Amino acid sequence: MRFSFIFLLLIITTVGCKVQQKKPVSKESAVLDRGRARESKPVVSSINGKYNFVDSTSAKVFLLVNFDNLAGDISFEKLNKIFRVQWSILPEYGTKERLKSGKLEFSEKYVTKTENAYQMTFDVPKLKDLESAVLVMDFIDIDAATKYTYDLPIDFYAKKVDTRYLLYDKESSEFPNFTPYLFENETFVVKSINPSIEKLYLKRYSNNSLPALSPMSAGKRDPLAEFEALETLEIIPGKATSIKDKGVYVLTQDPDNHTDGYGFMVVGERFPRDTEADALRASLVYMSTPKEIEELKTTEDPKEALDMYFLNVSKGNQAMAKQLIKTYYKRVADANKLFTSYKEGWKTDKGMVFVIMGPPSRVQRNRQREVWLYAQNSNNSEIIFTFYRKSNAFTDQNFELVRYPEYSSFWYPFVDAWRTGNVVE
Repeated sequence: MRFSFIFLLLIITTVGCKVQQKKPVSKESAVLDRGRARESKPVVSSINGKYNFVDSTSAKVFLLVNFDNLAGDISFEKLNKIFRVQWSILPEYGTKERLKSGKLEFSEKYVTKTENAYQMTFDVPKLKDLESAVLVMDFIDIDAATKYTYDLPIDFYAKKVDTRYLLYDKESSEFPNFTPYLFENETFVVKSINPSIEKLYLKRYSNNSLPALSPMSAGKRDPLAEFEALETLEIIPGKATSIKDKGVYVLTQDPDNHTDGYGFMVVGERFPRDTEADALRASLVYMSTPKEIEELKTTEDPKEALDMYFLNVSKGNQAMAKQLIKTYYKRVADANKLFTSYKEGWKTDKGMVFVIMGPPSRVQRNRQREVWLYAQNSNNSEIIFTFYRKSNAFTDQNFELVRYPEYSSFWYPFVDAWRTGNVVE
């Protein structure tokens, strides 16, 4: 059977059913049942936030909140009995001083339920004589006395375009688009909270970005060298438009010096799970040897190159090859969802670590740094990756990994786990 059949085969998940038998309830099973009840309680799984300034006195905050274990028909009244929601403005990360604070409730005034998430919208004051601050959101489980905390840095000087303008799906939309990319020919609207007559531009660049260097690399790259300016398009705020060409775009008021700009990608319809053979073989760089990378690049037929690659890695084990394909490319797609900005998420430093290592056990963050910690089973030590913010012409959300040769002692064993089929998603 040709391996290409395996590569194209859809992974079908079957669910087995067993007949349950009644049995006496012991003390041990009662304890387990209570544990399962706690595990089935609604919990916040993720929060993403944006803000725009309304005027000189206030900013409007937009939160996209996802829950686990939440019944689709749960009422706002029940949510208010489970969670207490509060916000605070702190002068800096790590401080306990609250400059302003307030409470929110689940109600039609602040919350809209969508198919997959809850949209929350509320205003916070613009603090005078303060250049920047941190908005901290706490979702407190009232019964369990635990909380989920999310933080959003705020620039009170509103220097960047995305503090005054956001992308919306249509002219009448009141909640912005949270997807960090647009699709070819997708209609969108750039607008501010209040109508604006300012001129805005989209500057288009070709996307020739390269995958991240390894955690052990001593090399350096100039991000701008991987992009070529192609054209500048004028955008009318509040009017629907679309983009027909893939590439990197910067929304700015000054296309000649877009330090105020907000960069994003325009991608093909299958992104973030790309199915083009060239993209599929390019993303294998993190688990491949230099020889394999060269063979993947130079083989004229990219589909044949992929077939041979997975046949060689799996040593002809087709079941292992199918699982490897499924797991690795799901990790790549997840990295695209999480980290895409001016280039594909899997190509970023965070994306590289995420693809090989998976999500971190813990994250520590301040305005300029993010630390990912991974627990190790064999001892109490942790693997630590430190990313520093390094703004560039496309975004101020670019984080670069601090690289060390010492990473090789555990990086290569994790790569080897991929190549031997021992990674569990």
